[in-house]
Amino acid sequence: MINESGVASVRRISRVVLATVVVFLLMVCAFTVNAFAGEADRYNVVINDNGYEYTIATKETEPIEILNEASIKLGAKDKLNIASFNAGIGGKIIISRFNEVYIKFNDVVKHYSVYSQTVGAALDEAGVYRDGLVVNYDEDTPIKDGMVITVDSPKIITINADGKTHNMGTANSTVGELVAEAGIVLGDNDYIEPAANVYAEDGMEINVFRVEIKTVTKEEKIAHETKLIKDSNLDKGKTKIETKGEDGKRSATYRITYVNGAETEKREVASTVLKEPVTEVKRTGTKTVVIKNNGVDKYNNKEVGSVINGSYTYYCSCSICCGKDTGITASGNKVQNGMENPYYVACNWLPLGSVIEVDGVTYTVADRGGSGLSKTGRIDIFTPDGHEAAKKYGRGSASIKILRLGW
Repeated sequence: MINESGVASVRRISRVVLATVVVFLLMVCAFTVNAFAGEADRYNVVINDNGYEYTIATKETEPIEILNEASIKLGAKDKLNIASFNAGIGGKIIISRFNEVYIKFNDVVKHYSVYSQTVGAALDEAGVYRDGLVVNYDEDTPIKDGMVITVDSPKIITINADGKTHNMGTANSTVGELVAEAGIVLGDNDYIEPAANVYAEDGMEINVFRVEIKTVTKEEKIAHETKLIKDSNLDKGKTKIETKGEDGKRSATYRITYVNGAETEKREVASTVLKEPVTEVKRTGTKTVVIKNNGVDKYNNKEVGSVINGSYTYYCSCSICCGKDTGITASGNKVQNGMENPYYVACNWLPLGSVIEVDGVTYTVADRGGSGLSKTGRIDIFTPDGHEAAKKYGRGSASIKILRLGW
């Protein structure tokens, strides 16, 4: 006979055990899923720190945060290359450390700042060519800050080319061989000193000269000549233009040589006259000037025959210079641009009609001017050549001799 109560009790216990097992299995599955989900969010990144490589699994997407997670710090001058890094996917982060190294060339120590990761790359960065040299480190030795690299060679040569300095070692090479070894290509007109066939000596400095030749064509002025004719009918010191001179024009072709960017030679190779110059013919007076004496020897402390150190400017008959364009001077004489030179001056410190000699040329005081012309020695010389000529003639100092006072 079966005890039903016992069977029921067993069944209840089985159900409890089964439920417990199911809950446990569900918890294990949930933990496993979460764990794999957490790992699925991570990806691998390779960090190359100046030649040393590490691989890190990370969830971070910013390079700096990834380096912080790896406890890697950057110096102020270190460089970061993330060209081959893809956030969330992987790739490589490259760190180039800034290092101070010392290279000892046959007992001569030079300082260099480099970003290279290995000794070989650092020597390349410093422009040291290693053929025939003995180095105290293997080329793939990682660089460390403050490292002293010793380079021994029978001969250390310096090559200066294109703004760069190359340090090279050699046992028995010519200048030309060393230049070629440095990867320096010479153009057809370039040259080197010492010459290419000279054998290198320890401490030698080789200079490469880049030669560029240009052909330039440009228009140039041909200055006109001036022909002077003495004229006994013209007062001494006065001149008269008979034929106005004109500059000519030509096309000139030059062969210009530049050495390392500086012009060293300019040679004319061809020219063509585009316009012939016109010779200016100028008459210069030889006639002795006779000043009619009017009996006045003195005026306001100014005496005939006295010499005054003064200054001059020029003016013409235009309204800009005179404030009007009538051409009527204070003496009543009319002037105009383009007329034959009357040799007039304006000043306020001598009576009208006075005759003065200014640096060998005789003038008559025929006009007045502003208050500036009241100062003794200050004169304004009339020119019939126009306003632009008046500005061109400018101003200057003059020796003024009084020949007559008034008319």
